[in-house]
Amino acid sequence: MKKLLIVALLAMLVPASAMAMKGMEHKSDTMEMDHDSKKMDHGSMGMDGVIMLQDEVVDGVKGSAHLMDMKGGMGQMIMVMFTEAEGGKMITKGRVAVKIESPDEKIGDAKKMKKSKGMFGIYVKFDQKGMYHFRVGTKLADGEKRTFHFHHEN
Repeated sequence: MKKLLIVALLAMLVPASAMAMKGMEHKSDTMEMDHDSKKMDHGSMGMDGVIMLQDEVVDGVKGSAHLMDMKGGMGQMIMVMFTEAEGGKMITKGRVAVKIESPDEKIGDAKKMKKSKGMFGIYVKFDQKGMYHFRVGTKLADGEKRTFHFHHEN
């Protein structure tokens, strides 16, 4: 399971050109974005098995999420990255949890997302057809609580 997580994270670190995210620069623990660059078509397939979800800005923090197919029947992994809305510096410290609402409108318990390479992730399985909602609660390094909302139709 640990190897699959490492493989999934390595897939995320493909050069920015392969991810069609023109204008991104990686600098140690920060990620700065050229705000004039073209935006990726969120909600569509990116790399093999990667689905880019919506971006959302809440109180000066931008949350960017994507789903990755995991091999061996493990379902998918939702990964969320947080950056400062102004300047694009990556936010890597804090606590993050997610509540998942299934298409039948049942909301699961909050589950802690694990931090890896500055992003936060958790395995998910979609056992119903329809719209899933991810309500991501955070308490990042600034101590402020924020809630981000992402969704995906299975």
